[in-house]
Amino acid sequence: MEPVTAELITAAHFIKETTGEKIQLIVVAKDCDQLVKQLEPAGADEVYAVETKRDCIFQDDALSSVITDMIRKIEPSSVLIPATPMGRSIFSRVASKLGCGLTADCTEVLTAKREDGTFYIKQNKPSFGENVFVTIETKPGIYPQMMTIRQGVYTAYEGETDAVKVTYLENIEIPASKLEVVEVVPARNDTNSILASETVVVGGRGAEEEEDFALLKAFAEKLDAAIGGTRPLADSGKIPFQNQIGQTGFTIRPRICISIGVSGAIQHTEGIKDTKLFVAINTDENAAIFNVADYGIVGDMKELLEAYLS
Repeated sequence: MEPVTAELITAAHFIKETTGEKIQLIVVAKDCDQLVKQLEPAGADEVYAVETKRDCIFQDDALSSVITDMIRKIEPSSVLIPATPMGRSIFSRVASKLGCGLTADCTEVLTAKREDGTFYIKQNKPSFGENVFVTIETKPGIYPQMMTIRQGVYTAYEGETDAVKVTYLENIEIPASKLEVVEVVPARNDTNSILASETVVVGGRGAEEEEDFALLKAFAEKLDAAIGGTRPLADSGKIPFQNQIGQTGFTIRPRICISIGVSGAIQHTEGIKDTKLFVAINTDENAAIFNVADYGIVGDMKELLEAYLS
């Protein structure tokens, strides 16, 4: 089970507090018994499973068909989806098949009530190149409400769990796929290190120069820290886009975060606001990053890092 599943269960519990609806999980896999066992104590009320006759990994056209049939049988009012590449790929197809629309990359979901007594989800997310924060609502009478939720914006569910009802849906077949998996290679661990590392060094526009970024990288290696960055570092290719932190990147909760050359725009700081210890280094004493940092150092990153590394 991916950690993001436990985060979505937390979001679902916030919704359940208002609506009283059951939290349901779905599993689609060739051998899904082990996944079902992992999900039984995860904090949901029900688990629905479809066991396929073959390995269908990456066959998103076939998987989306199965999941569409499952949702039609279960009839949930809302569907929370991890904003992962696989989640986006599969559930955009599901939303199209169901004709219900999909809100992408939510950073918060809130429950509200209409005048007729029905509940709906306020789907909050950044938009227009991170320049505004918008609330999207699914039109009345359109179900399910579907939304992808970014990893890291909710903490993993740690509440008490009750007995879970497990239902295997026997009459759903996985169709043939037009996609063939030719080869599977190990995934890079960049994103996992960002989300799991206790210490993260974050570079901003002030660390874009080759020499400066080399110093930042050496500094992170000495601390055994993961390297993240703002959008300019991702755009320049210094870090992969999977390591971008902020409203259009990942939200991290490390024990220690050290920002170097980061101005402190809200689009970025939204992704690090829950850091336990936040240290910022910037040459501008009026930089916005100092408003959110626990400790601030006004100084040249090159001088500071060279002194530390020497």
